[in-house]
Amino acid sequence: SVELWKSLSLSRIIPIILGFCRTEHSGKLISAMRWRSRIMLLSGCLSACAMSVPVFSYGSMIPYIYSYLWMQGERFDMLHLNLHPSLFLMFVTSCGSAIGLLSKFMNERVLYAMFSSALTIIMASIYWLGTTYLALSLYMCALGFCGGNVLVYTIGKATEWNPTKSGTANGVVGFFVGISGFIGSFICTLYVNPNNEATTKVFDPLYPELGNVTIFTEFNVYGKVPYLWVIFAVMFCALFLPSIIFVRSPTPDEVCELTPLMDESFEMSPLTSSYNYSVGEMLKTFKFYVLYIIVMTMSLALLAGTELYKELARETILDDHFLNVIGAVLAIANAFGRLLWGVIMDKIGAKWALFAAFLIITPSLVTLYWTRYFPWPYLINVCVVSFSSGIFTGIAPALVELFGHRDISLKYSLCLSGELFGCALFYILSVGSVKFYSDLVFLVLLAIPCGLSCISSLIFI
Repeated sequence: SVELWKSLSLSRIIPIILGFCRTEHSGKLISAMRWRSRIMLLSGCLSACAMSVPVFSYGSMIPYIYSYLWMQGERFDMLHLNLHPSLFLMFVTSCGSAIGLLSKFMNERVLYAMFSSALTIIMASIYWLGTTYLALSLYMCALGFCGGNVLVYTIGKATEWNPTKSGTANGVVGFFVGISGFIGSFICTLYVNPNNEATTKVFDPLYPELGNVTIFTEFNVYGKVPYLWVIFAVMFCALFLPSIIFVRSPTPDEVCELTPLMDESFEMSPLTSSYNYSVGEMLKTFKFYVLYIIVMTMSLALLAGTELYKELARETILDDHFLNVIGAVLAIANAFGRLLWGVIMDKIGAKWALFAAFLIITPSLVTLYWTRYFPWPYLINVCVVSFSSGIFTGIAPALVELFGHRDISLKYSLCLSGELFGCALFYILSVGSVKFYSDLVFLVLLAIPCGLSCISSLIFI
């Protein structure tokens, strides 16, 4: 994964991220408005990357956190740690609209700065207040509340500054969200377990129902877990600062300057709508609830791709460094998936993009059961799931296409709340796989809703 990190040079990434901002006028310099839009977008991207680290890096950290908690005397099955990213996403989706409601009483940028600062303080406080299962659950709720408002603000501003290319703009933001998982895998490889220490099977006779548990017993591995929160807090400070300074809504004069740029590409983009529904009008349509259910199943695929890859292969792939490489590669796959699905949605529209993504996701989830016995096929399979789940970035563009730009931040937060039920369903299914059914049944149960979303997107969207 160190080699992967070095190969991800800025000279390769920047042209992809910024390419969509190129002007169509040959021989002319990009206008100041274009540059302003770029700065807003990239600052928001750094913010989205920061708030995503706790959840998309969590899958790579689960074995170390579980080992730390076990050595501290806590006893439970490792799959129960899936509660934490689920809690984070549930609070992201259920509380993300708070910034929109509070903005009626306070300046929106001040609120954003407050939520960003709170995220940093909460992350740092985990080190001093202690790492326990219950404490981590409470921390994830608080991080999700603040992170949800940061994400809704960032996505809303990206759409406002790029109204006719909202799919690509949200894809760029999603790229940085996906990269956050790569950061976690990189830290786990270089800091937590640089010597590739092997896991050990242990058995506690007081808890025979847990059987033989696979953990790291070396203190120089699990003992580093509390310091991870300090590292992430420092990272938050660096990544949030540009967005606090730069990210905002366009002024009325800037909207007038954007209008000619919108007119140039209006005919080219399918993500334009003859409708411009209010939130109340949107809630009266059938398509909104179809999209709401699709968002719920998106979260199943997203969590399966980012949180389960170590758990599924813990008995079949014993090389911890290779598992961290899988985490790094799947993070890159998810990042580019978010970017490319946004571009694809701009080109072909929401219906066909959603249909294609779920058509890939559905069988790929089930095949994880068999490929986990073979390291390289498993890596490819996990990356396919992770790449396809990048369609998550298409929520805001789909809303724009179906219901118009009006109140897009509030529309986005309402639709994103479908993820709340998806996260709850994921956790219920993962806990059930511990006692009631096999891993294969678990993966099939995850795939069935994705298959139904594939059909629904084709028929109803």
